[in-house]
Amino acid sequence: MPSAATDPALEATLRALPAKLGLDAIVAISPENFTGVSGARIDTMVLIRHRQAFAMLPARGEPELMVCAIEKTWTASQSWIETINTYREFLDDPMDKLAERLAARGLTNARIGIDADFLPLASCQRLMAHLPNITLVDTHKELTAIRAIKTPSQVAALEAAAKGTHRATIEAMRATKLGDTEKEMVGRIGDGIARSGAERPFFLYLLSGDRTAISHGLPSDRRLQESEIIRFDVGGIYGPYCSDFARTYSSGKPTDLQRRTYAALREIEELAIEAVKPGVAAHEIHALCAREYARRGLTFRMGLVGHSLGVELHEAPVMRPGEKTEFAPGMVLNVECSVMDESNTYFHLEDLVVVTDTGTRLLTLGLAPTEIPTIG
Repeated sequence: MPSAATDPALEATLRALPAKLGLDAIVAISPENFTGVSGARIDTMVLIRHRQAFAMLPARGEPELMVCAIEKTWTASQSWIETINTYREFLDDPMDKLAERLAARGLTNARIGIDADFLPLASCQRLMAHLPNITLVDTHKELTAIRAIKTPSQVAALEAAAKGTHRATIEAMRATKLGDTEKEMVGRIGDGIARSGAERPFFLYLLSGDRTAISHGLPSDRRLQESEIIRFDVGGIYGPYCSDFARTYSSGKPTDLQRRTYAALREIEELAIEAVKPGVAAHEIHALCAREYARRGLTFRMGLVGHSLGVELHEAPVMRPGEKTEFAPGMVLNVECSVMDESNTYFHLEDLVVVTDTGTRLLTLGLAPTEIPTIG
């Protein structure tokens, strides 16, 4: 998979951002913005909270990174930024080392952009104790905005990830039979995602029967029975990017209620995708879904009906009430619809699209079948 910042135009945009915002430097601190700037995804930034990493974009001079020493080799293999400084875990405090690098660059009385919604208070206080004359400015939204429009190479990488994940689920459901457990089913999906080119599965939510109503429940040893619904929401890590894909299947002999509910949801998802066009505001898709649910007698409970996707699972814009961001060519969006039927069974569909000059292009292998698909 290509780096998140190997495109020359993207690199130029990142380099120009501090001066554009009137800042002396920007330090990307959140895992998502670190990856968006550096091109390197460091898993332990998320798994081990104190293992911080920083990507510094100065207004003058070359960018640089600061990572835990044990992550340097991996970071160097992934990032376009050549200067990688390190700290020793438990022996050094990451914020002490960041302060040293800012001071070494003459940024002791400077305006510094940070991810204010992520930086812990204790870390912020430690940094300010070293550099009391700096001014911290929140630049989380500006960095996120850069990630909203994907480059052609990023679109290609996200498309390959979406298709690989979709293919893994098709193969897994073909191999599934009555009596299989949820863990067996999700194991096949995870194996398929790994074989599709992912570094690893990202999340694997699969539930069946009366467990489908658990939004993000983990698979169990429950065995699949006839006339049940199987709902899954899964994704993988592909280089710096992720996939996110959802489908609903029948175990065989679906009931009339299951058929009707699935068919209505499938219609709404397609209408929502068709409505995504340049200049349309994200909140309009949410409102459209609310109307279409009501027309079909379905209860609409969704706080969002889609979101941008990239290095982060939920990037901006999000298709929610009040989100006035307008779609633009190059945005990569997950459109998702879900509903609970009268028997408290949950249905979910989700597909990835890229916004074009006139509408969207589907990045998964295709929309779900118009009639509910069956295992085997």
